[in-house]
Amino acid sequence: MGESITPPSLIDRAAMRLRKWPAIHRIGRWFRKRLWHSVVEGFWQFARHYFANNPNFGPPGKTFSVYQALRCGWPKLNGRVVLHDQGTPQVTGASLLVQCGLGQHLEQPWPILWSEHPDARLVSESLALVLPGKVLCLESAFNEKRWRLDPASRYLRLPPPTRLSGNWTSIVSNWVPNRGFPVYGHWLHDALPRLALLTEFPPDTKIIVPPDLRPYHRESLELLGVWNRCRPSPEAHLEVEHYFFSSPVSMMACYNPYALEYMQKALLPKGDPHFTGPKKFFLQRTTRRIAENTQEIADFFRGKGWGVVRDMDLTFAQTIKLFSEAEAFCSQLGSNMSNMLFCKPGCVVMHLVPDVFVDGCFDWIAEVCKLNYHTSVVPCGGRYSPRVTISIRHIEEFFASSGIPF
Repeated sequence: MGESITPPSLIDRAAMRLRKWPAIHRIGRWFRKRLWHSVVEGFWQFARHYFANNPNFGPPGKTFSVYQALRCGWPKLNGRVVLHDQGTPQVTGASLLVQCGLGQHLEQPWPILWSEHPDARLVSESLALVLPGKVLCLESAFNEKRWRLDPASRYLRLPPPTRLSGNWTSIVSNWVPNRGFPVYGHWLHDALPRLALLTEFPPDTKIIVPPDLRPYHRESLELLGVWNRCRPSPEAHLEVEHYFFSSPVSMMACYNPYALEYMQKALLPKGDPHFTGPKKFFLQRTTRRIAENTQEIADFFRGKGWGVVRDMDLTFAQTIKLFSEAEAFCSQLGSNMSNMLFCKPGCVVMHLVPDVFVDGCFDWIAEVCKLNYHTSVVPCGGRYSPRVTISIRHIEEFFASSGIPF
C-alpha cells in the first residue's frame, strides 16, 4: 500500500524544476523560506489583530488550550485527559531522528484528550475547532508551535456554515485535510488513531472524514467497523450541534506509541486470511521520489530470491497480512514504510534513505515495535539533486555492513 498525495502547487512544481540549477535553487529556497515566509506571516499576524473584533471577517486572533482547561478542572468544559505523556524515544547520534535536523524526537510530552462542544464551528480545509469569540483551539491546530501555520488561522472570510445535527467527531486536520486526498502515512498515524476515543462518545456519534478517499482509505474505515458512520465533508465551514473533539494523537513524524498500540490492536486481526505474500520482499515504490533505477533494484532482489511487491497493488487487508507475516523487507523512504507498524518483533527492516530528503519518522516506529532495523543514507547529490538513483553496489554494501544475509 503506497502513499497518496495532494497535487503539488505551482510554487512546488517550480521548485522541483529549479533543482537542475543548484545555485539558483538555493537562492529561491532562501527567498521562499526566509523573506517570503516572513512577509506572508506578517500579513496574517496583522489580519489577526486588525479584525480581532469582527465576527464575519478575518482569522482567529486568540487561542485556547483544551488540555490546560481540563488539567485545572475548568467546570465549563466536559472532557477527559486520557494520557498526559507518551514517553520519549531513545536516540543516538546515528539516529535519523537526530540527523535529519527536524527535532522529531523533541516533541514530547504529547497528551491524548477529548472534549465536548455544543454548536461548534469547524473551519478551513483542516476543520480546526474555533470557539465563540473567534478563539482557535490549539490542540486542533497541532499546538502552540504550529497553530499559526494552520489554514484555520489563515482565512479572511468563510462561506456560510453547513449545519450538522446530532453528535459528531472528526479525523480531518492540517495533515489530513479535506482538500486533496490523505497521504497514506498521515492517514495511518494522524487520522485513524483519533478514532480510539469513540468509546468515550455517545454510540450514535458520526465521523467527519475527508471527501476524496481512495479505496484503501474507505477499506480501513470498513475494517474498523465505522464506515457507515462517516460523512465525507468537503465544506470549509461546519456548524456542529454536538461536537466531540478527539485530539490529534501526535504527528506521523513524532514519537507516538499510543497510535501504534491502537492500530495494531484494531487492525492486525483484520488481515486478509486468504492472502499469502513473500516472507522476504522488496517493496517497490510507484509514487513520489521514485528511484530512477527502481526496476533494476527490483530485478536485483528477485535475483537474490526475494519477492517484489508494488506498493499500490494490494488491498489494505492484504497489506496488513503481508507485513504481519514478513521476516524481512527492504524499501526506500516513503509513506509505505509506515506499514512496518504491522510487523512482528524481530522482523528485519532495511531502510534506504536518499539524501535528497532525510527523515527520521520511521526510526521511532521500529523502536516501539522492536524491529531489527537498519538504515542507510544513499548519496544522490543532496537536497538539491533533481534525481534519485540507488546503486546496486550501495545496497550490497548496506546488507554486508549490517550483517544481514540476503
